[in-house]
Amino acid sequence: MNKKLFRKIIHWGLLVIIIVFIITGLGIFRYKIIESITFGLITKPISFQVHTYLTFPLVVFLYLHILLTWKRKKKRD
Repeated sequence: MNKKLFRKIIHWGLLVIIIVFIITGLGIFRYKIIESITFGLITKPISFQVHTYLTFPLVVFLYLHILLTWKRKKKRD
């Protein structure tokens, strides 16, 4: 796989994971607001389950993001 494409996948994937992580976190804490915004699609139990499942991918993508950015910066210096 092309390095540039891999970096883009990691960076955009991390962005999507963070957005979903924030929305599901709000779905746990402010569940009535999120339920009404999503027309009942994201309930409190679903938010909790998705939020829990996203923890590992968030850590992996964040690690890869930091590693790729650090390597790229180190290479330029």
